[in-house]
Amino acid sequence: MTEPTPSTDPDNTPDEFTGRPAAVTLAVWGAVVSAVLTGGLLVSGDRPPGYLGFGAGLSAIAALLLAWPVRAGKPWARVALMATALVGALGAPAAANAHASSSLAFLLFVLIVVIWVTVVTLLLRVDTRVYFTAAPVGEA
Repeated sequence: MTEPTPSTDPDNTPDEFTGRPAAVTLAVWGAVVSAVLTGGLLVSGDRPPGYLGFGAGLSAIAALLLAWPVRAGKPWARVALMATALVGALGAPAAANAHASSSLAFLLFVLIVVIWVTVVTLLLRVDTRVYFTAAPVGEA
């Protein structure tokens, strides 16, 4: 006898979504890492950061506050984290500019911008949009 093989037909999938997409988890941890890197740049700078630097700092704090509501699937937190990520990417050069002359600060600035852009991209994916718009249990 032969064992039955699992179907590889994409139409043979359950209609219900059963868990958090990996993109949401990656976006949350990306936001946390980027917030920590931004905070580290701002704290270790030897010049005042300016208005954009303060904006980067506020977006880092907001990202830390929004990470867990996003992980829990709150749609408002998803939109707020995307806006926070865009402000964080805009303010990242000012955070790096607080260092007089450091190639490490420049590399961290580039890394922070790449992480923030990745966070926005992950939150715009179709599977994450479905996760944030799924009807709660008992409602249809």
